[in-house]
Amino acid sequence: MQRFYQDYYKNYIQALQNAADKHDCAQLTKAYQTASVLFEVLKAMAMSIEILQAHAKVEEKKQLYKPYNILPLDPDSENQAIMRYPEIQASVSALCNIRGLPWPKDHQKKVNEDILDWLQAMFGFQKDNVENQREHLILLLANVRIRQFPKPDQQPKLRSCSDRTDEETF
Repeated sequence: MQRFYQDYYKNYIQALQNAADKHDCAQLTKAYQTASVLFEVLKAMAMSIEILQAHAKVEEKKQLYKPYNILPLDPDSENQAIMRYPEIQASVSALCNIRGLPWPKDHQKKVNEDILDWLQAMFGFQKDNVENQREHLILLLANVRIRQFPKPDQQPKLRSCSDRTDEETF
């Protein structure tokens, strides 16, 4: 079992991490979840130092590569098409502006914290609920930004009722 875990980590997870195209974050996310399950099985058995070191790396990366619905918010997702929209980038940037917020004394700082992490730390919101709301809030902010600053070439052309043919009317 230990050899299988080591082979899985070396031949699959590290190969995915080192791949030239890091566009398939969903596959990497699933690989980290699978490695965590394998580790739980190994934990019930005897473990070597190599296994513990590999698992520490898996847990560290697992926090970055989280499952997502629409928006991949991990650090390597900036090259994905949806994350290149200026509206999405502005919304993510707005959520990350947490300067001056008072954090609880026992709070341990994480990478890429935002206003929803602060709300979770201060008020104890559930982790999964915060993850879902982060995506929803980013999409809502992006929608507002698009409506405030429309691009002239993206405006739909409206046709009056008199321009329609008989087949288009109900």
